[in-house]
Amino acid sequence: MLGVIIGSAVLFIVGWAIIKGKYAPLTLFLSGVFMLICSIVLQTGKFMPKKATPTGNEYLDIVEYIRYMFSDRMADLGLLIMFMVGFATYMTHIGANSAFVSLTTGRLSKIKSPYFMIFVAFAIAKLISMVITSAAGLGVLCLALLGPILISLGLNKLTVGSICCMSGAASMVLIGASTAASAKATSLSLLDYVFLYKIPAALPTSIVIGIALVFWNRYLDKKEGWVCSEHVGESIEFDEATKPPTATAPKIYAILPFLPMILVVVFSEYCLKSIKLNISAIILLSVIIAMCFETIRHGFKFEPLAEGLKVFLQAMGRSLSGVVALIIAAGVFAQGFKSLGMLDSIVSLANTLGLGGFGMSVVFVLITTVVAIIAGSNGASFYPLVELAPQIATKLNVSSVMLVLPMHQASTIARPLSPVAGVVVAIAGMLKCNPLSLVKRCSVPAILGLISHHIFVFLLVL
Repeated sequence: MLGVIIGSAVLFIVGWAIIKGKYAPLTLFLSGVFMLICSIVLQTGKFMPKKATPTGNEYLDIVEYIRYMFSDRMADLGLLIMFMVGFATYMTHIGANSAFVSLTTGRLSKIKSPYFMIFVAFAIAKLISMVITSAAGLGVLCLALLGPILISLGLNKLTVGSICCMSGAASMVLIGASTAASAKATSLSLLDYVFLYKIPAALPTSIVIGIALVFWNRYLDKKEGWVCSEHVGESIEFDEATKPPTATAPKIYAILPFLPMILVVVFSEYCLKSIKLNISAIILLSVIIAMCFETIRHGFKFEPLAEGLKVFLQAMGRSLSGVVALIIAAGVFAQGFKSLGMLDSIVSLANTLGLGGFGMSVVFVLITTVVAIIAGSNGASFYPLVELAPQIATKLNVSSVMLVLPMHQASTIARPLSPVAGVVVAIAGMLKCNPLSLVKRCSVPAILGLISHHIFVFLLVL
């Protein structure tokens, strides 16, 4: 009982620290170590995995456990995330992302119906989101590219802002840190997790969100007295730093951001069964192929290739101090949480209340949503919970997908509901409007998205 009280108090303090903007990895490391020490004192549970070698001293075992976590996570999930971040950054560096975006936005100006354009623009933003993993970067890019066209059709700038803020909701991206962590937590291959569960649930959810954006913005425009026909031909200007990027890469480069997705399918049991490549090797192969394109483009010059490789490696290094460190720290925190008996208490409470798998997934989604709204970030709440989900799913005898996927996407759908989220702040700054005005425009589509996605996941895992 004392262990549960300590764990609950630590959980409250960690939540407060994250909301206050304290450095999440250090917060999770310190709280995890503290709980591990308490578990030794109270003898509430063991934490050393079978693959780790005990030191002979229980307290020094904590140091060995942290070393083990670094070794285990960096050799597998951490390396994958570093490759993913490096690849995405390299695609931006060589202009491949811009080449794809320019192809998808070229015919927008031919569509004249302003409110129909909301759904069309959101659909295009979802396509762009498949190659841009940063929510803030995606939102700013969508606004820079789609904003002038949508404004010229007479749409309210708040409507345009809501489309851009919601562009990352119900993510369908394959190359993402949270996607890799979720696939690992569900014991599925990345291919199976994405194409059997993530995308099948995200597609209908995106349709729901897109339709909700149309009717909710139309309702608010009518309520505020905005008439699109009176604003046709208006323009919007961005600061120098936020002007639309110039796509200088050849059009064929538009295929390069999708290489990992294509190769994952090619080198799978659904296609070439004889060749086995894990996702890290596939991403590395994609970089090599892209560098071959660059070699031809720049006439076999050494410097452009060297600069591109430098960008790739530097991005990998930055991800190590960012999301990879957060994942390792979250693992230490989750182990401390479990060692104090908190996991058994949660499962016992769920069974007592009759929650079961669906009820527990609702609890996970609510926690993720609340933290995402308050903190404006999904990582600090998602990664610790995703570490706990597989064990809870096993104890409740339900599919781990039921717990992991709704929580995974809740962190993307709820993000636009936070006035301090990076994407909301960035879009509000570009449009020179109050962030809360954008949150209002995103509110109903996000809520409907959260509810519908949970239902779609539940139907998928039945």
